[in-house]
Parts: sequence; C-alpha cells; structure tokens
Amino acid sequence: MTIETATSESTSAGATPAEVRAACAELFHEDLNPVLRRVGDRPRGSGGSAALNGDDAEARAGVWATLTDMGVLRASLPVRLGGSEKALETTVEVAELTGPGLYQSALPDTLAVADLLALDGRHDELLDSVAEGRSTMSLAVRERGVDEPGTVGPLTVDAHDGTVTGTRRFVAFAADTDLLLAVGTVGGDPYSCLVPTAQPGVRIRRQDDLGRGDLYEVTFERAVLAPNGLIEVGTDYAKVLARARIRHAAYLSGLCRGALDLTVAHLKERRAFGTPLARMQAPAYRLAGLSAENAALAALVRRTARAADSGADDIRLHAAQAAFLAGDLARVVSAEAVHLHGALGMTERCDASFFYRRAAVDAQRFGTATGLRREAARLLHSSFVDDLGKG
Repeated sequence: MTIETATSESTSAGATPAEVRAACAELFHEDLNPVLRRVGDRPRGSGGSAALNGDDAEARAGVWATLTDMGVLRASLPVRLGGSEKALETTVEVAELTGPGLYQSALPDTLAVADLLALDGRHDELLDSVAEGRSTMSLAVRERGVDEPGTVGPLTVDAHDGTVTGTRRFVAFAADTDLLLAVGTVGGDPYSCLVPTAQPGVRIRRQDDLGRGDLYEVTFERAVLAPNGLIEVGTDYAKVLARARIRHAAYLSGLCRGALDLTVAHLKERRAFGTPLARMQAPAYRLAGLSAENAALAALVRRTARAADSGADDIRLHAAQAAFLAGDLARVVSAEAVHLHGALGMTERCDASFFYRRAAVDAQRFGTATGLRREAARLLHSSFVDDLGKG
C-alpha cells in the first residue's frame, strides 16, 4: 500500500490554529482517509511476530515528514523554542483532523513527552530535533495492563551508573521511536526516565490488540539513560497528562465525525421501501443526536485548549471529563456505525469495522472510563472544598 502525501506550504510558528488546520486539511483529506485507515493494520491474531510492511512504513514516514514540513511539531513547542503561543489549540486542531483517517503514529506521545521535556528545561537541543522531525518519542506509563496512566508504578534507578530497570506495557510505537520516556516512582517520588530505544538494555515485544496496531511491552534491564535523562517531574506529569488527554479527546472527536460521515454516506445509498434509509426518521434522528453530542464535545475540547494557552493553571478536571466523554462517545458512535451498515459492517472490507476496533483500543489510551470518572470526581470534590474555604 502506498500513499502520495499531500504537499503544502509550511506554516509558520506564528500561524493561527485555523491556518494550521487549513494547511493540514489537504493531508487528511476525505479522499485519502480511507487509505490511511488501513495503514499498519496487522492480520488478525498475528501477535508479536507481525512487522509493519514496507509500504505502510513508507506511508507513515511520508505523513510524518509532511506534518514536520507544515511546522506542526515546531508549533507545539514553547515560544522560546520557536513554538506557537497557542500550542495546545494548534495541536488540538491537527489531532481532530487525524481522527477520520484513524491516523496511527507516535505523534500523541511525542507531543506529550515534548511537553514534559520543555518544562524540565534541559532538553532544548532534543526538542529542536523533534521539531525538525529527526527524533520521535514514546510515553511509557503503565506497569500492568490494568493500571491507569495517572497512577504510575515504581522504577529502579541506579543514579551512579545512570541506568533504569522496570517494565512498561501498552507503549505505543515503542519499536519505531528513538526515545522512551518511562514515568514512575523512584524512592516514592515521581520521576521520568528518558531512555534511548536502540540499546541492549531495552527489550520490546509487540502486544496483539483488538485494533491490531502498535502497542508494545517494554522491559528495561539496566538500560542506560539519555543525558539528563533522570527528571524529577513533581506535579508536571499531571499537567502534561491533562494536555495529552485534551489532544486525544480531539482525535476521538474526529474519529466520531469520520464514523458518522461514513454511515450517513452509506444510508444515502441504501434504499428500503423505495426511499434512501437516510430519509427514515429512526436512523436519521439517531445520527443527528450523536452528531450534536460530538459537536458539544469538540466545543469543550477547544474551550479547554484556549484556556490552557491563555494561562489557566489547572485544566485537569476538564481534561479528564473530555477524555471520558470522548472515549464513551467513540465507542457508541462506532458501534452504531457497524449496526447501521448491517452485515456489511461486520466485514473487514467495510471501514465501519475499523472505526469500531480502533475506538475500543484508543478510547482507553489515556485512561479507562472508570479511572477517568474516579479522577474527575476527586477533582470536583477538591474544587468544591476549595470553594467552600474561599467562601
């Protein structure tokens, strides 16, 4: 499978989010999205032996190069590194565009790790390499499969030798990225460990999942840290996770839009009793209701991104709420898409099945529904107590 990526003029770091969206719209075009959905899809049950084929690897590299040329990665960085003053708004626009094509890449993790490294302040050279598309990164946070990304497990660090030991599961694109950022507790305190992937101390094994994508188990055995690779994160990780959740909610909103558009197009073609199914009230009203929910979700995501770029101190609550709503809606919309496609929707030649499988996996990437509800409830309670104290 090959993709001819769209060409576009590079966007400057001072470009508005709307201008960045317009520039990227050609890349994630409705004519290209059906091809993007199938890039990287492994055969069912292929397990850890499934490698990315050459054409898919080339397609992914082409899309990544185009995003780099458009300045998307540069715009996500702090202003001192040539980034945009509206970094989160800009990347939210791009993330939403990637949803209809189910674009799978290291982009979400690379942006999250870059956020954390920018707060640390010692990795400007690496961040410049990221902005130029020369370095990619994966975020490794789950010690066990049932763990929530907001609650990290321990890591064993030898500060004298500069090594780390531990295990992280469901790490996206670990086999394809240059660096891994493992987040965990060291001596009870939160730290992150920046680790080059290509070394004997790092073992990577692909984990088969419903989405047939790129999730890996990573084992560190006295893996050598990168320069300045031991980072005390404090409360920074919670801030970075909140930003990652907002971007991911935007992606899931785009996924919902893609599934709805696909289903509407199908119902316009299918006829029953002499009229298109799209004209029948039951499916039409159902899709209209889901579309309205998705519009409300997108509005919440954009409003939170604007607040963060305007200097809001804490977006954790809205980020957790948006991530929960987005994951729940993605599962509902994709299931409805399969249902309204009938028997065709359960076949692999129908893209509705792709949306269903990807939603099942992607909805939990930055927190499960239970974990996000629990976190939102805790943050709501904390906010309520603070308001009472101020009163």
